[in-house]
Amino acid sequence: MLHGQTALFSVAALIVLPFFTYYVTTLLFYRRVRSNECKKTPPTIPFYVPGVFHAFSLATSGPQEYIAQLMKDYGDFVPFLIKAGPQPFLIVRDPVHVKKALTASQHRPISIAHVEMLDKVFAISPSVLNKYTGKGASEAEKPALENAYVALTQKYLAGESLSALAESYISILSDNLHNKMFQAVTWTLIENSWEFFRQVITRCILQSLLGTDVFKQYPGIIRDYWTFAEAIDGFLPGMPRYWVPSAANQVRERLLRGIEKWLKANHSGSDFARLEESDPVLDNLKGAKFIQERDHVLANAEGFDLTSRAAEILSVIHEANSTLVSCTLWTSLEVMRREQLAKQLATSITRYSPSQGATWNIYDLTNIPIMDSLLAESFRLRTATTVAHIDYQSLQLDEHWTVPRKTPAILLSQDVALNTKAWAESRPRTVEKSLDTYWAERFLVPSRAASKANQRGQRNDVGGTAFSIEGLEHLNIGCTQRYLLGHDYFRTMHAATLAILFNEFELQLCDPELFDELLPPVRGVAFGILKPIEQVEVRIRKRKST
Repeated sequence: MLHGQTALFSVAALIVLPFFTYYVTTLLFYRRVRSNECKKTPPTIPFYVPGVFHAFSLATSGPQEYIAQLMKDYGDFVPFLIKAGPQPFLIVRDPVHVKKALTASQHRPISIAHVEMLDKVFAISPSVLNKYTGKGASEAEKPALENAYVALTQKYLAGESLSALAESYISILSDNLHNKMFQAVTWTLIENSWEFFRQVITRCILQSLLGTDVFKQYPGIIRDYWTFAEAIDGFLPGMPRYWVPSAANQVRERLLRGIEKWLKANHSGSDFARLEESDPVLDNLKGAKFIQERDHVLANAEGFDLTSRAAEILSVIHEANSTLVSCTLWTSLEVMRREQLAKQLATSITRYSPSQGATWNIYDLTNIPIMDSLLAESFRLRTATTVAHIDYQSLQLDEHWTVPRKTPAILLSQDVALNTKAWAESRPRTVEKSLDTYWAERFLVPSRAASKANQRGQRNDVGGTAFSIEGLEHLNIGCTQRYLLGHDYFRTMHAATLAILFNEFELQLCDPELFDELLPPVRGVAFGILKPIEQVEVRIRKRKST
């Protein structure tokens, strides 16, 4: 009898305990929120089971949807902690806090969050991991890594060198599309435009960086890359290693082995990257000058084996494609749905096309104000990226809240991108049209007003408007935060892609009225790859020569 009562009591306790825990943690959450204490640690979202915390909900719903739901339930712009098992990470929502975290992230040439991704996602060799944080690097080795991450980006992905790389990419993209045998008179239907153009643009970006031989050494690289990118879509820096899906690990191993094969074939020896200024920007075997010299620097750094170099190449591939490709596709689709905008853009592009000179005028093409505004708006509304700040020191967000040391602070681009109050305070004109809708001209200002602005954040146009993101950088973090390749690379490749699509071809949505129904729901996920919920049909034909 006593044994039965004990068992019954145990069962009752197991049933009641989770609800009691949730009740107590809810009280603690709101007590912490309302406390006037200074420099306090943010509250932890209520949970049912100690030790497990929020891991079960993260696993069953997925981090993207679970965090989106938490922001709806606890959406007073209070920073809050989520625990993936024992590991906490902080969701930062207040734009003031976001700005503080962004500023704090800029003091390291290689961020701790990036090192987390190299370790857990790209599987760089553990023997070199500490070199990135400076702990395991000698004074002689530190310049090599800073060279790979900072100096070479400035050398090859800015100014005339970037223009030369863009010219190469434009030629590759143009040849690729013209080889599809599209006609000049009749339209060709593309039933799944997203998948079609994603395949084409990814291939051309990879060819412009790695050359053509990579496709011979590893024919499945594009398919495997996007399988990998979608598999790691829910991983956040700071999460435990076991949160990387096994499917991602499997395809990553194929990617690393394929890249290693290419490296062995083309980047062997100690002087494979002997580069002269007169050398072509792209070697079809060894890749672009940027890739050649970057891999050469790492190959000659102590401890960097073939796997580590392949992991670095994979991280470059990921940054060059994961957000840029989808952002460019969204820009193209949004331009197609507005016939007048498509004509305006095509006219602007024509001014800088080879018909007006020997080569494309890449600098002026990239600096067309509407081109920049389109990019900024696509990043703002049609991408949902994250920026993670991790530091060995605590970070005080304001007088009330402090990020504990080693706790990842996660900034969600679309969350602040839809904060109407913050946008209205920063620049009232930006909310003349709802932030929930795509407005191509949101970042354009009259030239005379822009002339008084900080020249770093604006670009003028003869049409009387200028692009300006001054004062909005922390509200459009997807557009302004580009870590490895630099923001100029993204601007230039975005403009180069649109130049070919709308200067050499005509593109139309088959059913513009249906387009709104195919858009992913705003605030549907906290972060991740956003793409149409169904196929978007597009028709294409070659533009007639004039």
